[in-house]
Amino acid sequence: MFAESGDVTMYEVARRAGVGQATLYRNFADRDALVAALAVDWIGELERVGAEHDGQSDGFFVLLRAVADSAARFHGLVDCAQQSPKAAPELEPLQQRLVDLLKPSLREAKAAGLVRPEINVEDVLLLVAMIEGVLNRQADAPGRAAAAQRVLALVLDGLTQRS
Repeated sequence: MFAESGDVTMYEVARRAGVGQATLYRNFADRDALVAALAVDWIGELERVGAEHDGQSDGFFVLLRAVADSAARFHGLVDCAQQSPKAAPELEPLQQRLVDLLKPSLREAKAAGLVRPEINVEDVLLLVAMIEGVLNRQADAPGRAAAAQRVLALVLDGLTQRS
């Protein structure tokens, strides 16, 4: 729902989930708590992908694809998270968790000669921001998924080591 419109009411979440509003509010005090929980799940999902490919030279690229896919799938959640002042304490560590996830896989890809040595985590975060920027221009979920993968394909050429 956040991917569809970004601005989602708790009533609509309950309706689409097929639960009563009381059930939703027992689990999430308000929309900010729901946004924070979704964002935490999002990073957790990326951490699982990272763990599955830990130590693999191509793990960095698998992780980047997962970041692009999830950015398209959770589009709108990012805006909601940034506009949720009550969710800020839970959301602040998520950026660091993403950095901590990216660093070792980037280091392994560089050691394997798959990524240019001067590329750093800040460059990768810039890539994520570029994907988010492109997603803002897409009206529907399939268009966002395709656009995210296209940006990733274009940028990977700039990240990879040239022979």
